[in-house]
Amino acid sequence: MTTRPYTGPPADAAEEKAGGTEVRPSARRSVAALWRRPVEAVRRPPGPGPAPWVRVWRVLGPGVWARATGRGPGGRRATAAFLRRRMLVLPALALVALALCAAAYSDVHGRSDRLRHRSVPALEGLAQARTSLVLAGKQAELRLLEARQAGRVELGETYRSRLTEASQSLNRVAQTGALSRGQEQELRVVSGLVVAYGDKIAWADRNRSSKLLRTAGVEYAAGLLGSPDTDPAEGQDPTTVLDRIEEMESLLRQESGDLAAWSPLTLTAAGAAVLTTALFGFLTVGTAVFLRDRLRLVSLQLAAGALPVLVTPLLLAFGGAQEHGAQQDVHAAVAGLADVEADEGAPRAIERAADAANTRMSVADPDGWSLTAGITVPAAGLGAVACGVTLYLYGRPYPAARTRRTYTDA
Repeated sequence: MTTRPYTGPPADAAEEKAGGTEVRPSARRSVAALWRRPVEAVRRPPGPGPAPWVRVWRVLGPGVWARATGRGPGGRRATAAFLRRRMLVLPALALVALALCAAAYSDVHGRSDRLRHRSVPALEGLAQARTSLVLAGKQAELRLLEARQAGRVELGETYRSRLTEASQSLNRVAQTGALSRGQEQELRVVSGLVVAYGDKIAWADRNRSSKLLRTAGVEYAAGLLGSPDTDPAEGQDPTTVLDRIEEMESLLRQESGDLAAWSPLTLTAAGAAVLTTALFGFLTVGTAVFLRDRLRLVSLQLAAGALPVLVTPLLLAFGGAQEHGAQQDVHAAVAGLADVEADEGAPRAIERAADAANTRMSVADPDGWSLTAGITVPAAGLGAVACGVTLYLYGRPYPAARTRRTYTDA
């Protein structure tokens, strides 16, 4: 058996005994220190702090929850006083939340009705009138000026059918109710100009044997009608028939865009409804905890009354979101009517765009959601009243605290 000769103390002990200033620990001792004190040996950088709302809840949450459950800063509240206060507060909050939800949904639903019953038919009618007038003008010029037998043949049924279709389309636009008073007056002016255009073309047709009169009549009528490729000068009101129709189409498209956007009324009412419903749910849970701790009961009646109040805003929000998405699609469909060219396929293209808009709105089922709102909102209102009645019945056995009067001798 061989033994290793002693070579002296370890290197770090020898350096310490020699009076060295730097003493480096051995690898074995570093691993041991890491094993014994892992937190001190490895310092991790601090992570991100909690969210601001978490900090606010940590500060204000306990006090708010104590008040919701009847344990205020002055101690436990009297049972009768607490129940009588909640008997009034919970139904009031529920009714306010339901009124705000109904107002927000009614605004969205009213915009859906205006889009599908007014804006879409009006834009469809104006597009049909515009394209029909352009086709009628082309047919009149072809028959009276450009054809080989110009001046020898009549206008024909194609021109008359186009002009009649334009007049009927303008009459349908007037019946939609989508126009303001100023726009209705403008539409009457356009209808009068269409009649004047037809009369001038008819005069040129009656004098078709004279090239001079025929050409003068067609050119004058073309000046009344205008051209789809020319726009009025900037800052100048439209004067021709086509320019007036295009101006009305532009205004109605802008109005349909406004209808498809979120309105300030909807956003304000929806935000206030969310806050009020959240406060109602918070106080309802606090009241249920109070009933469990103080009266030793689990109130199914209170839960059954509060459930419709909490579910109705979710249903109306889902229905309103569906209708709003349909409104945007409908606006995109009717906005494409401005790009329809006046050719033989224009009537079918306009009908397809209008049918696509109506189909998209039908998929959202605004009538079904309106019926749902008409049922759920009154039912939730009855649930709110039931919450108040339930708390009133719970508080009847507990008389209110009365102050005693002290009588003194005069």
